[in-house]
Amino acid sequence: MLENYSKIVKPGGKLVYATCSVLPSENQEQIKHFLSTEIGKEFNFVQDRKVLASESGFDGFYMALLERKNK
Repeated sequence: MLENYSKIVKPGGKLVYATCSVLPSENQEQIKHFLSTEIGKEFNFVQDRKVLASESGFDGFYMALLERKNK
């Protein structure tokens, strides 16, 4: 999914990857894998955040912010 949608992000544009999961296999590991791909090398990791249900009182979730490098 990241590889497909990242193709439509313009240089300098931002891409947010978000899930309603706190599992590293669905979150941090997906971002790490994406950044190692050919298209992923065109992006910079900006920041990520994980919110746990025990902290928020709601479902847990994860988000990562990526920015496409200017050519």
